[in-house]
Amino acid sequence: MSVAVAVRPVNDGPKEIRSIVSDAIDPIVRKIDREGHYPEGALRELGEAGAFSRHAVQSPSTGLPAAVADMATISEVCMSTGFCTWCQDALVWYLASSENTGLRKRLLDRVAGGEQLGGTGLSNPMKSFSGIEKLALRGEKVSGGYQVSGRLPWVSNIGPNNIFAAIFELSDGRRVMSVVNANASGVKLSHSSEFIALEGTGTYTVLLKDTFIPNDEVISEDVAEFIPKIRQGFVLLQFGMGLGLARGVANNMVKQVATARNAQWLPLTPNMILDRVSELEATAVQLAVSSGDTSRGAFLDVLRARLKVAELAMSAAQSGALQAGASGYMIGSESNRRQREALFMGILTPSVKHITTELARG
Repeated sequence: MSVAVAVRPVNDGPKEIRSIVSDAIDPIVRKIDREGHYPEGALRELGEAGAFSRHAVQSPSTGLPAAVADMATISEVCMSTGFCTWCQDALVWYLASSENTGLRKRLLDRVAGGEQLGGTGLSNPMKSFSGIEKLALRGEKVSGGYQVSGRLPWVSNIGPNNIFAAIFELSDGRRVMSVVNANASGVKLSHSSEFIALEGTGTYTVLLKDTFIPNDEVISEDVAEFIPKIRQGFVLLQFGMGLGLARGVANNMVKQVATARNAQWLPLTPNMILDRVSELEATAVQLAVSSGDTSRGAFLDVLRARLKVAELAMSAAQSGALQAGASGYMIGSESNRRQREALFMGILTPSVKHITTELARG
């Protein structure tokens, strides 16, 4: 992937990522988790500090691991905010990979810098490519663009002023990927479900009715060719959520001095968790080097590693809860939140079920 336009440079100055996490996210973690608060202000600060631009200003081999590292730092404290970061990162990845130079010039800087927030919108399409679901959106070619209708469930990191990516199918079977403005005519956002976690992630069901998508909002006119170029980065970026959560759990276990002395019987001790995090971080670095490889074999390698990240996050959270004992079984406890967040790593597209299906196909 090459980026032909300048992107706001990374700024590790006064708004360095870890400081933002400590000052702007940690104090409102409970509000995000229990009240469904969307951390818009913190996300904009993270964007200004460069958290969403690593993989746009650097080559994929160095930029993707850097983006994963920032996301892990955020997810150590709050995986809801880490997930919003991934949504933003994924949108940056699509825009940076697009051949629509006008779209890149107009949007890439703004999205990478956190000025324009947005979501990925590819959960349903990624499942449809594997035959798990039918593609939700249908479009038709009209003068100056496309007219799109359908229902897209569970698009995250969006709101009335945000944007998201979408893929729709034309009557001739061709699939097109575009940016959609949440405030465009014919677009309606609705809350249809209440989740056990990650309620503060700006997640909506999106209804589109004869929504006009102008040509200059098109990311790719040929999704069949475009998706293999971006799918490895799409999945690889998710590592930051699971690895950060696992590291956060391990650190919290170490702080619990009274129970930590008896932690050797746990499925995973803090040191075991941290060792596995380091191993998977190294794997992410290796996989990033070949992120432009469009072969199925290369993609399956990423899926295998992504499965290990999900398994580690869920196992680490369980060990943390077991060490905490009864105090971790209470609503509002750190252990309770971490278990709920970790389960999300198992169902986030590509889910464990999705990944194992693809691996079985070979």
